Amino acid sequence: MTRLAYTPGQAWTYRTRPGEEDSRVVIRKMDIEPEDGEVFHVSILGVKLRNHKVPGGLQPAMHHAAVLRATLEKSLLEHVGDGDAGEQWKDGYAVWRQAYDNGDAGVFDLSVADILGYIEMVVAASGEAR
Repeated sequence: MTRLAYTPGQAWTYRTRPGEEDSRVVIRKMDIEPEDGEVFHVSILGVKLRNHKVPGGLQPAMHHAAVLRATLEKSLLEHVGDGDAGEQWKDGYAVWRQAYDNGDAGVFDLSVADILGYIEMVVAASGEAR
């Protein structure tokens, strides 16, 4: 089986959650880490991420997630060109990089849809507005 060449700048369709069919994954950066191997830094755009901490309660993007190749292989469907040139992901990457280097952060191996569900669960556990 041929390994796909995932490279920074690519936009992909993926196995989305219901109602987010127009969402896209954009590959932002790839690092090689001694413990984890290939780590891809992606943005997940066009989502409806429940987040009580943002106005309206829905966040339209997850600007940074660190994922393994396994996440891409189980989630991505079709390369649809280049992603946006947005740089919002860099702040999340910087926070992740410091935490990862300190041993306080990891890398997702879940599907993209499962990552979004996990993030919603963590945000909700941090205290829903009542």
